[in-house]
Amino acid sequence: MFSPKLVDQEVLSQLHKQIETKQWATTYLFTGKELVRKRALAIAFAKALNCERAGSGASCSCTSCKKIDAGTHPDIKWYGTDEEANSIKIAEVRDFKNWLNLKSFEAKVKVFIFDQAERLTSEAQNALLKSIEEPPPGNVIIFLVPNLKSLFDTISSRSVEIKVPPFETKAIKSILVQEGIEEKEAEFLARASQGELSAARKAHEAQWFRDKNLWIDALEKDPVQFLEQFHGATRGEISKVIGFLVEWFRDLLVYQAGQDEESLIHMDRASLIESIVARHDFDSVMEAFDALNQFKRSLEDYANQKLVLTETEVLLERFFKL
Repeated sequence: MFSPKLVDQEVLSQLHKQIETKQWATTYLFTGKELVRKRALAIAFAKALNCERAGSGASCSCTSCKKIDAGTHPDIKWYGTDEEANSIKIAEVRDFKNWLNLKSFEAKVKVFIFDQAERLTSEAQNALLKSIEEPPPGNVIIFLVPNLKSLFDTISSRSVEIKVPPFETKAIKSILVQEGIEEKEAEFLARASQGELSAARKAHEAQWFRDKNLWIDALEKDPVQFLEQFHGATRGEISKVIGFLVEWFRDLLVYQAGQDEESLIHMDRASLIESIVARHDFDSVMEAFDALNQFKRSLEDYANQKLVLTETEVLLERFFKL
């Protein structure tokens, strides 16, 4: 369900100005990490182009806007909607080209949205080129991609880039609380997700707030025993553990440097962070943080995972015995 709260209003305002001056482009790249926000902006832009009450905004409920919100407007086409598919193949591009050349049923402007367009195959991208070079009037094509390099230069150079910024932490927390997530968990997920609402939602579904607190308690009780449970784990699971440790020691370092709870990711564990920091000097925390980052890079470079775990055990045992 589309929500105006997901749309960056400043970016949408820029697009509204293009509509008001009748100077909108034919092809756009909506770039940025947050897919949910790019989708919401694409819907809001399609609504603005076709709204029966010009200037009503993203929350308009005219017939056209209601159809676009519901995904039932015959002239607003989405491609690449199967998130499980590894690619967007040429068959979908052929369907797009057929619709591109037809007269609209009821829209002022037909809008074609390629979701996660970085999945377009080479063949599909090549097939798009002529349509982008000479599109018929009355059409807008939008590619939702992480960055300009996600598509061939021949496509990106013919498109107008719209940078879609990530969410602010407060905005993610507000959305999660409205979705029924308890405030402490919403605060943590918003801070840990680095502006990605979708990442925060996935972490909630995986019960990461509960699990990370179990890990923190086990780590404080016995760091070696905590790590021993992962000796039979996959490389991906071990990477998650090392990534968690990097994040945890990042918080220790941040608090050690400025005693600022507002800058913590694990703000819900501020009292424990304070007590750990009180027992260690800045250099020892920094040394551990740097070593953990090196272990993380070693795993990414396919170092022996058991050796990395063993080195991490030695590091943590030494740190927590100080």
